[in-house]
Amino acid sequence: MTKKCLAVFLVLALHAAILWDSARRESATVDELSHLASGLYSLTTCDFRMNRVSPPLQNLICALPAYLAQDCQLTYDSYCWKMGIWNGSGDQLLKDNPDHFHQILMAGRTGTMFLSVILCFVIFLWSKELCGFLPAFFVLILAALEPNLLAHGHLATADTAPSLMFLTTGYLFWRFTRQPSRRRLLYVGIAFGFAWYSKQSGALLLPALFACFFIFSFFTQEKGNILFLEKWKGYRPIPQSLLHSAMLTGATAIIGFSILWAAYGCEIGDSIPGPRKPQFSYLWKDLQTPINTVSFLLRGHGVKSDGDNPDDPLWLFLRRHTPLFSHIEGFLSNRAHLRIGHRAYFMGEISTSGWRSYYPILFLIKTPMPLLLIFLAGMLLLALRAIRIDAMMASALFVIPAIYAYALIFMNTANIGYRHALPILPFLLVSMAGAAAAFAAQSFTASFAAFSLSDAARLPTKRERWLLGLFAIGLLAWSAADAFAIHPHHLAYFNQLIGGPRNGHYYAVDSNLDWGQDLLFLKRYIEKENLQDVHLLYFGPEKLPLAYKVPCALVDRSKPLPPGLCVVSASALHGIGAGDIYPHLLPFQNRKPDDYVTPSLLVYRIP
Repeated sequence: MTKKCLAVFLVLALHAAILWDSARRESATVDELSHLASGLYSLTTCDFRMNRVSPPLQNLICALPAYLAQDCQLTYDSYCWKMGIWNGSGDQLLKDNPDHFHQILMAGRTGTMFLSVILCFVIFLWSKELCGFLPAFFVLILAALEPNLLAHGHLATADTAPSLMFLTTGYLFWRFTRQPSRRRLLYVGIAFGFAWYSKQSGALLLPALFACFFIFSFFTQEKGNILFLEKWKGYRPIPQSLLHSAMLTGATAIIGFSILWAAYGCEIGDSIPGPRKPQFSYLWKDLQTPINTVSFLLRGHGVKSDGDNPDDPLWLFLRRHTPLFSHIEGFLSNRAHLRIGHRAYFMGEISTSGWRSYYPILFLIKTPMPLLLIFLAGMLLLALRAIRIDAMMASALFVIPAIYAYALIFMNTANIGYRHALPILPFLLVSMAGAAAAFAAQSFTASFAAFSLSDAARLPTKRERWLLGLFAIGLLAWSAADAFAIHPHHLAYFNQLIGGPRNGHYYAVDSNLDWGQDLLFLKRYIEKENLQDVHLLYFGPEKLPLAYKVPCALVDRSKPLPPGLCVVSASALHGIGAGDIYPHLLPFQNRKPDDYVTPSLLVYRIP
């Protein structure tokens, strides 16, 4: 093993060690047991009825080590399994495995840790091909210590796999543009298929890839080497590029759909047995308008459908013959969720329709300050053209995250966490941090890299080189200090712009800060302080504090806060999780806590 390989291995091992230590010290979050149970059901039955809310890729990856390493008891006659109710599957898993559910969860979390390590390696791999080893190693350290990647890189949820697959799709597209071939196009299609299999938003890759293929087709002279498009060489550049990009995107979509369908076990029809009323199906509901429109145009009247009739002809046809029924139902269900909205808290306000400033502001306050400075430096270097970048590289690095960010900001009303923006972060690490690191590295050496100094760029003096080196080391040290200072509470990370994690609950809660992950810390806090008569207002499943044997009593939300010591989840404090703001907590929202168990659990002494 060379020194370079050893250095990369040690950084990845450090990342894995931080993830493991965080995982073993945190309790189950709100959604984890449901994700894991859904994966276990699908793994053992090849039936994906439980994975309609979220596609099953990461659930299956987490379920595999849990199934192999632990004796998991699953109930197949429960109501949630028979009806495919995702939210109830976690409670059922807890009920079936009361004594070792956390060991099952820990085994499942290793699947996400594996994905997180692979994500860091792909970030390094792409950065190395763009900038060379030294800048890529710099970017790898930043990625391995990034609090948001660490926060979700050890949870058995569905947020790390999309980040990995989105980045992998962009990376493979860039490799395709370097040396176009059918084999490399096949790889792009496979990556797109798995991205779609990891998150419903993976479908956004299709318009992004169309734009990327258009840029590739417009700027390259080798259009006829792929898909036998020589006959279109007589067209004008823009129509020719549109036709070419449409063909390439279509081929990618066919490959991706084939991967997706195969991964669902070539599912056709509804896997939930027995009669069901069509009014509860989003697929049936969404087809009513187009079918009635066509019927009215052709026949002069609409089609009569009965939402209460399980034997409705259209409904029976859909249940028997629709391919990828579970995935399509899940997609339409999530779309309905976006239309309805999701209750969220942001900077003193509660809304179900979201805020367009939500994700931009979260990015500014949850991204570490060293990374923000590096991203700013990379943007300036690219804007001032101190670093050269070609159109192919720009499309691979910027188009996919730009389209995803647009959809996230302008089309998403479910503002429930920075984790939904996580797929953008690896692209920024590769592009902006890569550009800044490449500039610094090439100030010392003239070696070739895809990121290269422009001809007009002035090489720094010897003194400036030393300053650049010291500045880079200082940023790495700052990043490391941030990561270890917040450890293991990476989910609660907020940067110095708002005063750190303890002020985070004034800006955002839910999975940004408090996802119910700190019950084990509360248990140790109570035992260490030898506290009695502790009351807890908890954001998460009410059965979890009892399952973890936390010595406290849950607060009755219909009554005033009892006197004594009361521990309040930050999300519950700001009215998230209970459906309505708990009126007796209003005086405490702007009151400084008497103590902190963790940044997500606030302690108040009630007279």
